[in-house]
Amino acid sequence: MNFFVFAILLNTVGIVIKRVIDDYGVSEALAASLEAYKDLSIAVASFLLASYIPRFGYRRSMLAALLAVTLASMVVATVTGFWVTPVLYMTIGVSFALIKGAVYSTVGLITRDQGEHTSLMNLLEGIFQVGALTGPLFFSVVMGFDFSWYQTYWIIAVVSALAFLLLLITPLDESEVAAHPEQAGLWEMLKLLRWPMVWVFVICAWLYVMIEQSFGTWLPTFHERIFGLEKHIAAGMLSVYAGSIAFSRFVMSYLSRRVPWLPAQLTMLGGAFALILIILLATAGWQTDTIDSWFQVPPLAWTFSIMGFFIGAIYPTIVSIVLSKLEKPRHAAMTGLIIIFSALGGTTGSFVVGFISRSFSTHDAFFFPLIPIALLGLMLIPYKRLTDRFAQEHHTA
Repeated sequence: MNFFVFAILLNTVGIVIKRVIDDYGVSEALAASLEAYKDLSIAVASFLLASYIPRFGYRRSMLAALLAVTLASMVVATVTGFWVTPVLYMTIGVSFALIKGAVYSTVGLITRDQGEHTSLMNLLEGIFQVGALTGPLFFSVVMGFDFSWYQTYWIIAVVSALAFLLLLITPLDESEVAAHPEQAGLWEMLKLLRWPMVWVFVICAWLYVMIEQSFGTWLPTFHERIFGLEKHIAAGMLSVYAGSIAFSRFVMSYLSRRVPWLPAQLTMLGGAFALILIILLATAGWQTDTIDSWFQVPPLAWTFSIMGFFIGAIYPTIVSIVLSKLEKPRHAAMTGLIIIFSALGGTTGSFVVGFISRSFSTHDAFFFPLIPIALLGLMLIPYKRLTDRFAQEHHTA
């Protein structure tokens, strides 16, 4: 439920940007700065705080984060004015760094082996995607009843408060981590980079997020310019993409205890590569009239939108692998690195696709994700070998 709350908060920033422009009369540039408040606060907090979470306590970190966003949501719901939204997103960013570090680390405490760890990680990330789909619905329903958009934050505050109360009464044994306070701190996070396994993971995570964000950012533009979809339909197709990612993670949550992860992920990457290539070749020179009905959406557009199914499970799987090989007191520090390099990958992917779109065409730009998909497939092979060797040498298998 913790992840669900933050998925709603993090994935509705686009709605808030549009609303503050209309309601508060701020410029587009100033409104767009909300993304920076969110992303930079996540990155800075991850670097400065994530490695100290074991000292503060996983449960206390999550409780503090939930309390902070509950109060911030109540403030936004009651105080009108643009100035409260940057405060909200800075609070969300810092709190998310605490939540993600604590949640990822807690998975290691409550699972017994790598199979269980990977299964639970995929389940958590699947729930996160469901939250990403639910958030816009909350805003849509509230505004549909002629309430102001910021009244939605009363609902979010209630959901966050419920998550706080549930966590408050949920027992969590942190004794295994509390016994090693010397393995918490910023230096411990930097020391993780001495292992080749961590460097290869960083590259894999960077490549994955580059792929996912390339599609997440530019898929609506592709649908508008290539398939001729109206803006509201193109935006709706993005939910199909997010839903396919969630479904992929739920499926892998079930299969991870039964199927070796490397063949499964290589197969999925191969499917993603083939699907993208076939659709791009099939849509070269595509000519169509404007489509303003869901019933007229071409099958190729639907197929392109479910590409998320082929990549969705890769991120939680590789994250689970590296965490399950490390000693549990080091999980929070590793999570800090995960968040930082994931953010860099997302920014890079969106920028490159946007640059190619401006220089050539949107259609040509979507050939770019084929490169990180191929590289990720190649990197997973040494990643498997290095993680297995690390587990043998450090007796964490």
